Amino acid sequence: MYKNQLQELAQRSCFNLPSYTCLREGPDHAPRFKATVNFNGEIFESPQYCSTLRQAEHSAAEVALSSLSHRGPSHSLAAKILDETGVYKNLLQEIAQRVGAPLPQYTTFRSGLGHLPVFTGTVELAGITFTGEHAKNKKQAEKNAAMAAWSSLKQFSIVGVLWSGDFKNNDAVATIAVA
Repeated sequence: MYKNQLQELAQRSCFNLPSYTCLREGPDHAPRFKATVNFNGEIFESPQYCSTLRQAEHSAAEVALSSLSHRGPSHSLAAKILDETGVYKNLLQEIAQRVGAPLPQYTTFRSGLGHLPVFTGTVELAGITFTGEHAKNKKQAEKNAAMAAWSSLKQFSIVGVLWSGDFKNNDAVATIAVA
């Protein structure tokens, strides 16, 4: 997923396509991989070793996208590509699945004039509701809500989200550990 987004960013920016190099270590029965990606002359490295080459390359691409989306003139383009591909909705879903929590629930509200509607989206994750920026359509409103949720979680440097309780009976408790 991240490799595709980094490639799309390169194409839209008229840069050379990203190139990956890999370091393999460990015995043949349990290899470990670490990857670097060269994006427009900058090198980004996966933060840890991974069990597969593919995971290592995706990890390096994720580091590159994260770094590029926080600086310089490519900020808006990188953020736009991440937004357009719906990566934030996927990330929220992955978090919920990892911890066995209910999937994120999206709600959209329509307001405005009939010929000029305005949609506002919310997403509920572990009992916490996040509201996104207004949008011209329902799909974008949901993406905006997911982006707002992900940004909030990253802003507070969340290192882990722990859920406990019975989700089926709405007895779940969300605990957010802040670094």
